[in-house]
Amino acid sequence: MDGRIIFYTYGTTMELNGHPFSAGELTENLINLTPDDYDVIRTKAERVIDLAGRYNRNWDVSVWRKLNSEMSALSTELKKYTVFRMLLDDDDLFAKTEELLNRYDPATPVEFTEQDMELYSQLLEADGKESLSDLPLSLLLYPGDMTDKWEFYFSHVTRYGSYVTDIYAFNQTIRNFINFILSRLETNSPESYAQALYNFYNDPRLVDKLIVNPFNSTASYNKHDEYMLSYVPRELPDGRVAICQEHVTDSLQALMKADYMLALTSGYNIRRCLICHRYFLVKSGVHALYCEGACPHAPQYTCRQFGSYERQKELARDIPKVRVKVTAFERITKDAKRGAISKEDERRAKDYVRDKLYEALRRTDISVDDFEASIASERIYSVLNITRTAKPRGRPKKTGGEAV
Repeated sequence: MDGRIIFYTYGTTMELNGHPFSAGELTENLINLTPDDYDVIRTKAERVIDLAGRYNRNWDVSVWRKLNSEMSALSTELKKYTVFRMLLDDDDLFAKTEELLNRYDPATPVEFTEQDMELYSQLLEADGKESLSDLPLSLLLYPGDMTDKWEFYFSHVTRYGSYVTDIYAFNQTIRNFINFILSRLETNSPESYAQALYNFYNDPRLVDKLIVNPFNSTASYNKHDEYMLSYVPRELPDGRVAICQEHVTDSLQALMKADYMLALTSGYNIRRCLICHRYFLVKSGVHALYCEGACPHAPQYTCRQFGSYERQKELARDIPKVRVKVTAFERITKDAKRGAISKEDERRAKDYVRDKLYEALRRTDISVDDFEASIASERIYSVLNITRTAKPRGRPKKTGGEAV
């Protein structure tokens, strides 16, 4: 591959490498890359760049072999995510190289097939080498002199490095946008998403704190991307014909932003599940709080089932901390029905209890008694600055003048 990324958009569909995806699907998958998994990828990428620099200085074959091994491992890590399985699906350069290195170690006598010998003879001649033991075997994958081969290989190193940088810039920025901006919208619609994104891009305070840029990171989220755009009539994977937007770029950021912005303009949203904390795609304007994945606290239920009040009543029989949470909800509901607190205060109080429950379920050092004390009504209202209005009980007192 030459590093170009070609993709098509039509309707609410993003098509990459012949595979159609619903708008936002690629983004949903990539932003669920955990910080720990990203650290693994980043560390491998840094190792690759270091080895490439060392090989470029001394052309040491042992360094080359280490470099290719690291590149193969980095490719494997990236392919755990959908977008890279599409971008790298025909990029098996490193795996093939590893196979050759393992099969044809100069220190181990091997039997070469006629096809092998014909290929290797041509390559040896092009490189001015006399025997296989004089040639770094991994370079056999690309014909030409040593300089051409290294430039070809190093272009892959550079491309993978840019992918890793773009992952951080895109993921961190879009997560901030989702968590701090979109999650607080009262209305979910393409118009409200557009307004939110406009504020996100243009408010200096948000730009400095929430958008990855050279002032707070070595990576940078670009508000504008350069790529070629054409309108082309073409046959779709399902046989239909449509006028598509053809995008050509060398930037992973450009691809991912096209996917995410298409989702927003289609009225789709990506939310973060309050229970498992994974991001999930919502194709409607509902204020969804939970995903449909398996709940980490009760795998027999989905997060959505676990998050529902009625389902938690059932779970309360077996999970003491959930039972305490249900009781706290009942107290708050009664206060709201009596008019002692407002509907908005009721919502805030219940959100606080939910957050405390998820924390208590994840941490074994929080006992049931400690959790119960932390969500006592007096404590909740104090923390949230909620004032409970006392309501008179019983029959109202008579008012009026003296009896005649």
